[in-house]
Amino acid sequence: MTSDLPAYAVPGVDSEDPTATPGYFFYRVDRLADFPPVAAAIGRAPSVLPAICSDNSAMREAFAQSPAALCQQLWVGTDDGLRWELSFGDGVKFIVDTGDEPVDLLRDALVAQPGVSSVEHYCDENFTVQTARVLRADEMAAYFIDTVVTAHREFASSQGIDLPY
Repeated sequence: MTSDLPAYAVPGVDSEDPTATPGYFFYRVDRLADFPPVAAAIGRAPSVLPAICSDNSAMREAFAQSPAALCQQLWVGTDDGLRWELSFGDGVKFIVDTGDEPVDLLRDALVAQPGVSSVEHYCDENFTVQTARVLRADEMAAYFIDTVVTAHREFASSQGIDLPY
């Protein structure tokens, strides 16, 4: 029996595309957490990613992100498995936002992912990512988690903050 799903869709998880565009699959990453690529990325992430946006330790703790909270703020979508729309919620900014600096840590970390051909950061919380081969949504979701963790580490380092991981 063959599946009617395209290669980039995740079996058993319904698309959350609000436009109901045929062939477009859109997922909040926490819904993919049990799939091996995403579970592995979550396992590589630190248990807590403190907010770097403030010098106040109480603020850093208040706006810290666990991997589970992070996954609730990440979305991946595609209609072909090659051109991806990635977006994130406001809470992610607390752990990766460089403010007015001309540095785009998330874009740079996305470009470094295997098989990523190009990245456009076209809006504050949105990217278009082109890949060299078709990826399934859980694979792209794992790349996105790894990207945020890498950008978080880079942001902390740029602010002179030593992280325990």
